[in-house]
Amino acid sequence: MESFNYKNSENNFEKTIKSYLEQGKRKLLNELEGTRGAIKLLAEDKAKDFMRITDIGFSKEETRFLSEIIVSSMYQSFCYGYGIGKIEGTTKKKIFL
Repeated sequence: MESFNYKNSENNFEKTIKSYLEQGKRKLLNELEGTRGAIKLLAEDKAKDFMRITDIGFSKEETRFLSEIIVSSMYQSFCYGYGIGKIEGTTKKKIFL
C-alpha cells in the first residue's frame, strides 16, 4: 500500500500557487491596462468614502497614499483570484481558503 506524502503535496501546491501568482501579476501589469485603471478608480472612490464615513479630512498626499494602499491590496487580491482560478481549472476541484 502506498503512503501519501502530505509534505511533498504541500510543496507542490506552494510552488504551483507561487507560479500562478507571478503569472497573475505579470498579466495584470503588462496586459490588463483597463483592469488596472478600474482598480485605481475604485481605490480613489474607497478612499473618499473612508474620509466621508470617518469624517476625517486628509491632505491630497494622504489621500493618494491611502488610495495606493487600497490599490496594492486589490492587485494582490486579483493575483490570488487568478492563481486560485488557474488551480481550480487544472484540478477541477474547488479551493477553499
